[in-house]
Amino acid sequence: MARLRILYIGPHPPSPIAVRPWLFLGALRERHAIDILTPHRPTGLDRLVALRHLADPAYPLQAIAVESLAMRAAVRAAVAEGEYDVIHVEHVRAFQFVPHADRPRILFDAVDCVSDLFAQAATYQGVAWRRIFAHEARRLARFESTAIASAARVLVASRRDAAGLLKLQPDAPVHVLRNPVDLSRFRPGLERSPNTVVFTGKMSFHANRVAARWLCDEIWPHVRSRHPQARLVIAGARPPASLLRHRGVGIEVTGYVPELGRLIAGAAVAVAPLRYAVGIQNKVLEAMACATPVVTTTAAVGDLGFEEGGHGFVANDAIAIAERICWLLDDRRSAGEMGRAGRDYVERHHAIGPLADELDRYYQDMLSGDSTQPIRREVEAI
Repeated sequence: MARLRILYIGPHPPSPIAVRPWLFLGALRERHAIDILTPHRPTGLDRLVALRHLADPAYPLQAIAVESLAMRAAVRAAVAEGEYDVIHVEHVRAFQFVPHADRPRILFDAVDCVSDLFAQAATYQGVAWRRIFAHEARRLARFESTAIASAARVLVASRRDAAGLLKLQPDAPVHVLRNPVDLSRFRPGLERSPNTVVFTGKMSFHANRVAARWLCDEIWPHVRSRHPQARLVIAGARPPASLLRHRGVGIEVTGYVPELGRLIAGAAVAVAPLRYAVGIQNKVLEAMACATPVVTTTAAVGDLGFEEGGHGFVANDAIAIAERICWLLDDRRSAGEMGRAGRDYVERHHAIGPLADELDRYYQDMLSGDSTQPIRREVEAI
């Protein structure tokens, strides 16, 4: 394949936390010349300028939050002077920075249908926040509809997100590109703590906060009643004060953990009790990559090829989740078999090499003018 010049525009610098672009760009850096532009922390002037967007019902708060005059100027200059073959834009927050005239050159990795995420999330918020989330869902839907109609290619992590975006724009060029997993960072460990259960994720994210609260308040007491020595570790950056208050006997809230793979690989069970979700949950994939059996929910599984009773368990009420955690704590042999099956699945379906090849083909298809159609049959089956 031809060596390309690619401009990557994202809302945050790629990192092991923003793992999807981190892995994809790392894998493609040897093949292509890639420049990366991401906004710095907004200034006071940026905040003031961003207020002009509040009156626009098709401009989401997600985009307003990262408004940056410096970023807009940097993108304009790069597009005008860089002679890029592809403009790769990550997430709705970054799409705004590309001038309208250049948007037909964009490969837009939307990752998720974010309007769907906020619509689901509204139900689980307090009264005031519920109205804000519902309002943001409507703004996001209008913004996403315009964005995916103007981009040359649109990528998402799962078929359910493709279905969500195609409801907004049935003719949009939407395709699925699965999330990769860092199989060297997340790998089976030599020893496990037989009583440790782990829940991971950025705890400032609203879906994780809701899940953690449910886990601590309603699920974990049932586990502790049968396993008094069980230890729950909640690991992820920026835990809110409401979550920190749960620290005590049997519950540890760590904050950011640099060696997250080692923590997961050392646990007996990983739990992902998300009450709502879109996309593919990396916390589930990373646990499977560590050969740690997972207890999760239907929302978190989505259209991941998660085998009930083969890679772990799926349940949707507190008592059922607790019972399945206890079952895995009791039966280490079966837990080990499920963990090994999970590792095998991730190696086959989420290794970075083949997925990077797939992304590269999308770049090449854009430049050749190939008109590949969305996976409409698979999407309609959801």
